[in-house]
Amino acid sequence: MRISLIGFGISNRAIMKFILDHKIGEIFVSDKKELSFKDKEELSKLGIDYEENGNTVKAAEADMVVYSPSVRPDDDVLRMARSHGADMMGELEFSWRQSLKSAKVVAVTGSNGKTTTTSLTDHILKVANIDHFTGGNIGIPSIEYGNDPIALLEVSSFQLMGVKNFKPYIGTILNISPNHLNWHKDMEEYISAKMFLSNGDIFLYNADSDFIPPNKGMTVSKNFGNIRVNLDENTFRISDQMYSIQESKLFGHHNLYNAAFAAAICTFLGVKSKFVREGIRTFIPLSHRQENVAEINGIVYINDSKSTTSESTLAALKNFSNSIVIIGGRPKEREYTKLGEAIKEKSKFAIVMGEMVPMMDKQLKSFPHTCVTSLKEAVEVAQDVARSGDIVLFSPAATSFDMFKNYKERGETFKRIVLNAKKCR
Repeated sequence: MRISLIGFGISNRAIMKFILDHKIGEIFVSDKKELSFKDKEELSKLGIDYEENGNTVKAAEADMVVYSPSVRPDDDVLRMARSHGADMMGELEFSWRQSLKSAKVVAVTGSNGKTTTTSLTDHILKVANIDHFTGGNIGIPSIEYGNDPIALLEVSSFQLMGVKNFKPYIGTILNISPNHLNWHKDMEEYISAKMFLSNGDIFLYNADSDFIPPNKGMTVSKNFGNIRVNLDENTFRISDQMYSIQESKLFGHHNLYNAAFAAAICTFLGVKSKFVREGIRTFIPLSHRQENVAEINGIVYINDSKSTTSESTLAALKNFSNSIVIIGGRPKEREYTKLGEAIKEKSKFAIVMGEMVPMMDKQLKSFPHTCVTSLKEAVEVAQDVARSGDIVLFSPAATSFDMFKNYKERGETFKRIVLNAKKCR
């Protein structure tokens, strides 16, 4: 069998190894970008033919085509492959067919909070000493699943665009808000991709999220349904069990929902309530998510670099009202009216940087703000504006790709600038 791998990122590298280890077929690698010297050297050593800087008909002439999450299903090379009768699938579908079917698969998606929820679920399962695999969009490719009874996967809309038969035991949608509209054709396509998880044996979703259509699944909600959250008391109830995030390091309404989803997933997997409570209490939140960096001269600096959508920045503004907010980066939403209104209502000063400047400068026309050309300049302006008792909130609401490799590099840069300033004072 001839297998074409379209795109040669982390997931397809892992799939290549799986195909070689299991002697499934002959591999051909095709990437629109230039491959690294290291990749070309490895492919040559393995005797694998490849092409770079574009996909040709050679990539389409295959029995099976596995494409990376970044490749749209209507890409020209995939259209050619369909016309040649190739069996087409994304990397998640390949993993399902080859190995995941034997596990209880838990698939977690959402516009915001999926890494925190997946990580918290993983932590609770560890506290309960339950064997499981954690991977997917969170870092470890799903094809690397071994033989654990549970496979916990963070999945993105990109990955879900490439599935056909994938059917999780628990499908979970934390929330849906406008996101990745620079890649998806429209909001309808984005929602449809997420909603694929409603085919799970158990479907768990946020009934308070405006863009999730009413469904027959299990609901998490502040108003009604199966898992009830109490925003005033930071608690939630599952059946006869009450849980709280009061004694944990999690804070904010968004994390109350995340904890409720993680606890519900673990309950469905048979985890005892005492382990769920212990897991929530001992969980250490991930970096770059409303992370307290330092307090300098009475001014608190918060790193929320993971905030790449307006919805996640709105959540941060609720938690840190009357702050000096730094936003900016490469937009992936078509308009930011709601964000602009929230900044005017919940912050005292805004600093805008990157490719977001033209959009937000207009939105904030009547509000105290300034535009800068670098993160260093943004922090310096914030230091000049802030007074003791203020909060400087770095919550970009956009991707980092106009200035940084990823949100982690952006967040680390922010922390370094802030901490260097602390040393100098």
